[in-house]
Amino acid sequence: MDWSQQQQLAKKAALEAERMRHFVKALSYVPVDPFEAAIKCGCDVRFVRLPTVEGVYSPKPLAIFIGSERPAGRRAFTCAHELGHHVFKHGARVDELNDQKQTCQRSAEEFVADVFAGFFLMSQVSVSRALKDRGLLASSLQPEQVYRLANYFGVGYSAIINHFAYSLRIITRDNADNLLKFKPKQIKDQYGVDAKSEIVLVDHNWQHRAVDLESGDTLVLPENVEVDPGRQLQFSEKREGCTVYKAASVGLSRAYCYDSGWAVNIRVSRKNYEGLARFRFLEDNDEESE
Repeated sequence: MDWSQQQQLAKKAALEAERMRHFVKALSYVPVDPFEAAIKCGCDVRFVRLPTVEGVYSPKPLAIFIGSERPAGRRAFTCAHELGHHVFKHGARVDELNDQKQTCQRSAEEFVADVFAGFFLMSQVSVSRALKDRGLLASSLQPEQVYRLANYFGVGYSAIINHFAYSLRIITRDNADNLLKFKPKQIKDQYGVDAKSEIVLVDHNWQHRAVDLESGDTLVLPENVEVDPGRQLQFSEKREGCTVYKAASVGLSRAYCYDSGWAVNIRVSRKNYEGLARFRFLEDNDEESE
């Protein structure tokens, strides 16, 4: 593809992403859950072990399969990418793991599905609102601020940087390159989090979507925030300005602040859950009997 073709496809992908957000009744200024959106579109969304594959789209029967062992942010982007194949009627697709071809070498279908996924998950309006609510300027973002935004939008650290630089164009390529030198592992190390687990940083501006975790993940909440009693979240420690919890058990919980009235739902699934997406937060009898 030449530059002109890329631009035309990108505009088309952005427009279709906005139409799809409207179709699934997602507010324009908030993040969207790609798994719930795909289900609303009639797709049977399932997590399965796919050692060499990111995701699969099947038009007949209508289904999306997501590699259960991929990082959480990657799974979300993959689901939105496969939804893009559905929207553009690309037919059956198998997206292999670590397909790192240069943009100019990728097929038009893969390129447009990627751009669709970026705009669907991180629309221009929702990104602008997230920055404004937090008093942030895109041009001066620091790595931890970007990491928090990635958590909020449910995507990976590098995915949000690339979207900011190449699709939204709210940061320069030099800024993107500098931000990409930082590795999320550095944040995990600060909290003693295992490399195979996730750490999610939540602030008082986290609105309109649940915090999704897997067993073993670490949750960092603002200070003076309480959580519902239950087995889902296990208190770990207090630090300056925050409280740290460990996701210990599958199910639903909630964090809230009496002073401000802020609250957020928290959902915990099994590590590397396999099965239908809509059942991933349900407790099972085996866990209850432990």
